[in-house]
Amino acid sequence: MVRRAYREPREDGPEFSADDWFEWACELEPGSPGEAIAAYRRALGLDPGHADAHVNLGRLLHESGDAASAEPHYVAALAARPSDATAAFNLGVALEDQGKLPEALLAYQKAVRIDPDNADAHFNAAGLAERLGRPAEALRHLRSYRKLTRP
Repeated sequence: MVRRAYREPREDGPEFSADDWFEWACELEPGSPGEAIAAYRRALGLDPGHADAHVNLGRLLHESGDAASAEPHYVAALAARPSDATAAFNLGVALEDQGKLPEALLAYQKAVRIDPDNADAHFNAAGLAERLGRPAEALRHLRSYRKLTRP
């Protein structure tokens, strides 16, 4: 029934809200990522500051191989919700995939400031700090990563 509501404009009853489109996009993701992308875009058309829609749309675009298109969605999510550790981490990954290493390190650092227990952000920051010639920072992040991942 919801699929029909998505495919055919509703002439009677209330229109979908941004949250409705977001929830529908989440349902579509596993089997229809293209339709999920369209639904996230509908949510953002209704609410350009919908942080969750930006994060999820960015992730789908990134997973499809388009890190450059994902980047502004992670930035928009952080503008709407500055304490979003997932958006900060995903931004770091997108920037790193584009070869923007100093910017990626800044994004990972932000993810760690927001969530000090984010082992993945510490691990990625350690690798980038090492590549950027910052061994003390690399070691600090690596130590944090090991503390968080030891049984």
